[in-house]
Amino acid sequence: MKHARQQTFSVLNTHWKHRYCHGGALRKSSHGRCARPLSTKDPLHLVFKVNKAAVKNGLRHPRNFGLINILLKKYSRRFHVKVEQFSIQTDHIHLLLRGSRRSGLQSFFRVVAGQFAQVLTDTFSRKHEGVKVWKYRPFSRVVKGFQSYKIVRDYIQLNELEAAGRPYSKTRLRGLREAQLRELWI
Repeated sequence: MKHARQQTFSVLNTHWKHRYCHGGALRKSSHGRCARPLSTKDPLHLVFKVNKAAVKNGLRHPRNFGLINILLKKYSRRFHVKVEQFSIQTDHIHLLLRGSRRSGLQSFFRVVAGQFAQVLTDTFSRKHEGVKVWKYRPFSRVVKGFQSYKIVRDYIQLNELEAAGRPYSKTRLRGLREAQLRELWI
């Protein structure tokens, strides 16, 4: 009896720019409607985007901030996912993580999104009526290569500094000199 071959990423009919991306606003276009690419060798950049109307006081509120930190630690240990870096903004969360198994990563995405939604809306015993908590499905991107990894790492660090009070600039990552990049990590 023959066994079916496992699908590879090359079989998927995806635009080359979005080959390693899934979710978020991509889901609205036909390019983002394929299987979520995951890798156990490369890090993942994950973004959860919240509807501002669904969450009181935003994600940076001390209560919400503390609960999100607790949930991240708890479920990263349970599903063997290493959270290398994270940044919690008022309306979204950036995570840079690595997983040892594909099933662990999928479970982590599912459970963390569900637990965040339940904690943020206090709906453990009753059904949530009103606006959806998540604006989009979680955006994920497999980060290929060291240069891409450095860019994502610096981007998440810059987001955290902006949440803490650094002024925002549209061209904040373009043309940063080495000294300015070192300044991010001080």
